Amino acid sequence: MILFFKSRTFWFNLVLAFLFLISLMMPLNWVLNLITGHGEIRYVPDVRSISFKEAQETLGEIDLFAEVLDSSVFFENFKSGTVVQQYPEPGAAAKVGRKIKLTINRHRAEHVYLPILTERTFERATLDLRSRGLILGKVSYKPDLAEGIVLGAKANGKFINGGDLIRKGTIVDLLVGKISGPPTHSVPNVISLSLKHAVFAIQKADLQIQVMAGDQNNLDASIIKQNPIGSDYKLVVHAGGVIQVWLSDNKELKN
Repeated sequence: MILFFKSRTFWFNLVLAFLFLISLMMPLNWVLNLITGHGEIRYVPDVRSISFKEAQETLGEIDLFAEVLDSSVFFENFKSGTVVQQYPEPGAAAKVGRKIKLTINRHRAEHVYLPILTERTFERATLDLRSRGLILGKVSYKPDLAEGIVLGAKANGKFINGGDLIRKGTIVDLLVGKISGPPTHSVPNVISLSLKHAVFAIQKADLQIQVMAGDQNNLDASIIKQNPIGSDYKLVVHAGGVIQVWLSDNKELKN
């Protein structure tokens, strides 16, 4: 066996086997590169804000492919049917033949339920509209004791109510109460009072109370914030005005 490994025949056959293996690997590697495009890199163009067909053509020019990832979303800032997001991001390197995933804007916005707006403060109604993807439109004011409270809502010139189905992106006009004339009442300072005592003080001042946060059923909860703040006998609101209060989580009565 030792003599065989030292023989010229063994080494000659070993070299022939090595050369044969290299001759097989080189064309195989060439074929694989041809099929997979290995080593060929393209930089992903920005195809956002154009139609899906245009995105296909743009990507196809550099041997990339477009694939729809999602078409169930609606963005009001983009035209319907256009690309709103893409992956990989523009400028990223990608191999030839890579699929670029695209999010396409819906042709029509989905329906959403209108939140309850009436008897809500204007600020609260505005936040509720935005949370549903709706747009605040014209704000009109009507003389009413409910200062700053929404009295009604309209879309496309028609009155709408909480729970109605409307399309996302719809413009909603609000009718808000506003007291005319100079203020006639001062605001009592109810901070640190229990809710029970705060209700008594506010109602005694011929005003209304609205709990903005906290358990309104817990009459022993303390007031930690109010709006408007106590006016120290200065006339700042009208009769029937609403005083907003925030409650603490502490259930103990604070005198």
